[in-house]
Amino acid sequence: MWRTVGQESSVEMLSRSMSEGSVHHAYLFVGPEHVGKRTFAIDLACALNCQGEQRPCGECTACRRILGGTHADILVMALAGGVGPQASEGEEEERTSRTRILTEQIEDLQHAANLPPFEGKCKVLLVENADLMTEEAANRILKMLEEPPPHIVWMLLAENENRLLETVASRCQRIDVRPMPPHELESYLVGTHGATTEKAALVARVSQGRTGWAISALTDESVLADRSARIESIIQLIYMSYSPRFDVARELDARYRRDPRGVLETLDAWTTWWRDLLVAKSGCVDSVVNVDYVNDLNEQAGSLGLQQIRESIGKLNEARENLDLNVITRLVFDSLVYTIPRIGKAAGDKSVPSGVLQDENVTQ
Repeated sequence: MWRTVGQESSVEMLSRSMSEGSVHHAYLFVGPEHVGKRTFAIDLACALNCQGEQRPCGECTACRRILGGTHADILVMALAGGVGPQASEGEEEERTSRTRILTEQIEDLQHAANLPPFEGKCKVLLVENADLMTEEAANRILKMLEEPPPHIVWMLLAENENRLLETVASRCQRIDVRPMPPHELESYLVGTHGATTEKAALVARVSQGRTGWAISALTDESVLADRSARIESIIQLIYMSYSPRFDVARELDARYRRDPRGVLETLDAWTTWWRDLLVAKSGCVDSVVNVDYVNDLNEQAGSLGLQQIRESIGKLNEARENLDLNVITRLVFDSLVYTIPRIGKAAGDKSVPSGVLQDENVTQ
């Protein structure tokens, strides 16, 4: 039984290809973070090795071992973490490199690809964050995709296909993992996970259809708490005078050294806030993502111009691009907080509340 939901056409296509014996040697799962790419890939790994009649059955030895992470033929390579907060110059170089997938990591998969399956029908080599491979690592992958050994299936997971080498992407069968429509996700959360109608409606909207994030939000209270902290931080930043804004920049810079993905999630939340402001400014408040902050959105939208909102979205996108290009992070954050428009509000000129820029951990 496929655990993947909201991807019926892709599931049907993959099931048909397996029944016809036309499984591709490499798949590229493309979709936003926490949308369920990894779940989909593991489901396919189960289906390829399943011993039951209805694949994947989820109950045979192979399926249970794969779902439990103990199957010898399913190898998963995830992005390495960063270094500690007190990074020296040399450690800073290491942190930058370890936010990318390196050649040394790919070499382990190269060795595994040359060996036949040990206990299953098919060996699966799964690479998360494949769009964060260095060029050298991507070229190593390309060589293996050009001459694929039998009984090996590659599964690459990526948020941004444009970051991948075109030659790598072209040798994979692309599987788009799309967010679910909010009303469908809401029904799924109520029917399958026992969520209340009110909570399911909120989670479905703020998750933007990402099933992985939505399920995490139901099972881990810290997920919604972290999301609220990110929203509160941008609300307060807009009211801040410029001096305390640079304190926020320093904190973002320090956090980025130890938790780059957490800071990127904060920037994503800020971008969503500004897009909501654009929607609210246009009078379509029913379409905002952050439905539990409608009053704040209306208040700020009434004090900002359309051009200011559009430029802020552009500045946030520019900050993300500069971080990808390894521009000095302190300069990126200083520039960002300085250019965010300020709304004068006597009661609002205050520092970010304690914990607003805390570390966040959300499962993919």
